Formats: sequence, C-alpha cells, structure tokens
Amino acid sequence: MPSATAHAPPTLRLPLRPYQEEAIQAILEAQTRGVTRPLVVLPVGAGKTIVFAHLLRQRAGRALVLAHRDELLQQAAAKLHLVDPRAQIGLVKAEDNAVDAPVVVASVQTLSRPQRLAQLRHGFATIVVDEAHHATAPTYRRILRHCGAFAANGPLTLGVTATPERQDTARLSEVWQEVVYEQSLLALITAGYLANLRAVQVLLQVDFDALRTRQGDFVDAAVDALLLQADAPQHVVQAYQAHAAGRKALVFTPTVRTAYAMADAFRAAGLAAEALDGTTPAADRQATLARLRTGATQVLANCALLTEGFDEPSIDAIVMARPTLSKPLYIQMLGRGTRLYPGKTDCLILDVIGASTRHSLLTTAALFDVDPATLAQRALTAAVAARVPPAPTPAEVPQGTLVAAAVDLFRRRPVHWIQTQAGAWVLSIGQGTLRLLPAADGTWAVVHAQRGQARREVGGGLPLDYALGVAEDYARRQQAGVLVDPSAAWRQQPPTEKQLALLRKWRVALPPDLTRGAAADLLTAVMGDWD
Repeated sequence: MPSATAHAPPTLRLPLRPYQEEAIQAILEAQTRGVTRPLVVLPVGAGKTIVFAHLLRQRAGRALVLAHRDELLQQAAAKLHLVDPRAQIGLVKAEDNAVDAPVVVASVQTLSRPQRLAQLRHGFATIVVDEAHHATAPTYRRILRHCGAFAANGPLTLGVTATPERQDTARLSEVWQEVVYEQSLLALITAGYLANLRAVQVLLQVDFDALRTRQGDFVDAAVDALLLQADAPQHVVQAYQAHAAGRKALVFTPTVRTAYAMADAFRAAGLAAEALDGTTPAADRQATLARLRTGATQVLANCALLTEGFDEPSIDAIVMARPTLSKPLYIQMLGRGTRLYPGKTDCLILDVIGASTRHSLLTTAALFDVDPATLAQRALTAAVAARVPPAPTPAEVPQGTLVAAAVDLFRRRPVHWIQTQAGAWVLSIGQGTLRLLPAADGTWAVVHAQRGQARREVGGGLPLDYALGVAEDYARRQQAGVLVDPSAAWRQQPPTEKQLALLRKWRVALPPDLTRGAAADLLTAVMGDWD
C-alpha cells in the first residue's frame, strides 16, 4: 500500500486531526482482521469526509463514493480535491456519467438504476458510503452487491455516519460488520473541535399524547396542525428575541406549511427570514443559502431539506420546531449548529416542546441527560460537569466583540482570536501569531508569522471554518500552553502608557473602563495585518 505522503502536494492543505488519524488506523487494522465492511461513527462537523478523503489518498486502486443528496456529492468531491488536488474525480448524477474515473462520486438514486449500474465496471479497491445509516435501503444494497462488497474477497467498503441507528426496524448489521471507531459529540465539544451548546425550552400549551406515531415518530401532518393551533410560530419568535437575538438561526419544521408560517412570523417581527422547500428551484435555493451565509438573511426555516449535507458553520442557533421522538433525526438537526466559526462562542438550541406523559420527546437536555434549567443558563460542558463532583474549571471567557472562544485540547484554556480591521483573524501563540488571511477567490490561508522571520504558510485555499480548524490544530501541536489566556490576571490591569500612545496614534476611541487586555485586543484589531 502506498505511504500516506506518496502523492502529497508541497503543502498539505488539510492535515488530519488526532482522532481522524486514529479512525484511519482503526479501519486499516480492522481490515487485517478480515473486517471489510467497517463503520466509523463521528458527530456532524467532525470531518467524516476528511477521514475518507485521506483514506482514499493513501490507498491504491479505483474508489467509489456513494451519497444520496447532491449537496453530499459536491462536498465529497470538494474535500477530495482539498486533500489531494491531483485526484481525478468523476461524478455520476443526472446527466453526468463519469463511471470510468479513478474516483467515482455517485448519486445512489442515479447509480442504482439498472441501465446506469450496468455501465459501472467492477474493480474498485475502496468503496465509501456517506451517511451510512441509509445503506440498508434496496438501492444501496443493489450497488454494493454489483461491486462485490459482500463477497469474501470484496473491496474495503467503509461506512461513515453520525447516527449509527435507525428509527425503523432496519438493522445496520445487515450491511456493516463492526463499528471500528467512534467519537461522541460531547467528547469532541469538550476537546474544542466542535462548538459548545446551550438550550432553552419553548413550552407550548399542547398535549403531544394526542399525536399518532408511524415508524417510531410523530406523523408530520398531525404535528403541523398541533403547532399551528398553539400559535407556535409566534411563541418561537418571542423565544428567539428573548434568548437568541442577533444569532443566525436555522429552523426545522414538520411540514412545508409550518416552515413558511415560521418565516412569516419572523418577518412580521422585523427580522430578515426566509423559508425553503423541496420545490424551490436550485438557483433560488443557492441564492437563499448565499444570503444566509452573508447574514443578509438571519433566520432560515425548512422542512427536512437541510437535515443532512448542509454545511454553514456560522449558524449559531437551531430552532427545533419539529418535535420528534427520533434520536437520529434530532442529532442530525442539532449537528447543523456544532461547527466552529470565528466569533462563534456556542450554539443555542430552542427546543419546542409540549406536555406529554406517553412520549419521550427528544430535547438537548434529554439527549445529554442534564437539567433543562441548568442548560438554559450554562454551556453543555458545564451542565454535564454539574452532574459529577466538580473539578477545577477555567475562569469564564470575557465577552466582547471580535473575540472567539474555543477550548484548548491540552490545558482546556480558551483560544483567543481577534479580528483585524482588514477582515483577517489573529491568534497570539507566544512564538508570534497565527493568521487567517482572506484570498481574492473567497478561500483562506493559515500563516504563522514571527517577528524577524519569513512567514510560514500552514495551509491555503481553505474554507474559513477549515482554516480555523487547521490553525487551532497547528497551535495544539506547538504545545499551546503559550496561547494568550483571556482570563489571565494581567488582562485586568490598567493599560500601559505604550498601549495608550499607540491607540491614540491609530485614532482609536478609548473606553473609560479600558483594561490592558482589551487594549491589546484593540491594537491587534488595528495593527494585526502588520508585522
């Protein structure tokens, strides 16, 4: 098998995180034991696509990647190119039919059609099934059987998913032999790889015991009627204004009608809100998502459209206006808000609930077994810690504009990002600074700058959230005990005369309660693009 660096470009733009390396090693070790259909379980936002992209980069032979949504196909192709720009990738979907490409990224709906499947020749060394909890469906099995995945000497067939269970009676063990690697959502939040969570419950005066269930979850039309009868859109708007004002929110609803009712209620309250459904033309959908990305749209409601394959890291509020009994569905919706993003301190979940003695409704508090009242006031990691004898914890991160907080993996201290006036992000690491620099094409570069030395590019051509991850991983490898600690005592002292002189030189308004730490942040904001 070729080494992992056999075809590496001069700069590895998207290196593996420690847990991602462990996942790949677990896959390869399991293969030596005869496990040819392994399953890897990682939370939404943990980089499952990056794991299998690196795996394919290491392995010889042709590869097939299967996904069930166009967004997942595009993401897979993009991440494969990020990891290996030399990869020769072909799409199979709709009119695209690159079945002979070295790496085939295929739509399950398209490839499972007999006439299309007949054109796919055998000989794949590796098959990857994204969102592998869907693999029990006949369409997936038809493709896997055609490619010899169930044969004794079949190709390595990897499944990746955030939800290794189904609400219906299908058993994943009918396809996958063994879960060879798993990381929990809480573990990666605690380690600083995913955003922390808070949750507030929006209580409606409704009785969910009256609802019927089908295949283990509520019937959507019945939930829709109950929510609208209880004026749920108005209650959700009030809860958003009270607890999540200013946040970029994604709203999940049981039906299209409820989605548009939610958007109407938000707009009536003066907030920029839109709704999407399955009939929205592709161009209009992309335009709407672009407005959400830039912040022109603050709230976006949808029904089952953005549950999987949607990746907008700047979202920092999720409205669960789709009451559910399904743990997999709830986790998928929750995961749309767990990705890291500069300036994002946590993600707030608004759980819409009602009275019920017969049903066990999924909420964030129920998912993590914490007290709802505690979770409304404290971050998830703090709420979980409150269940056990308390251990020493870091001081709370001071709140302020332009400052992002994450968790340092080694010393569990905050990572202190400052945004410059030119739009870059700067992190002091003792030995100089790490900088996220925007490029003209919309991508970002990660640069390590030290006074008196040439700048070192750590990564380039990356989306902002991936650039952030690469930078923080680099800081961890540099033994980030030297990271600037926002809770350090020196930050609360009065500013120095040198700081004040520089701030006046740059004509920065000086607040009356200015501290030495705040002065340092202001200087970074105005001077961070200079060596």
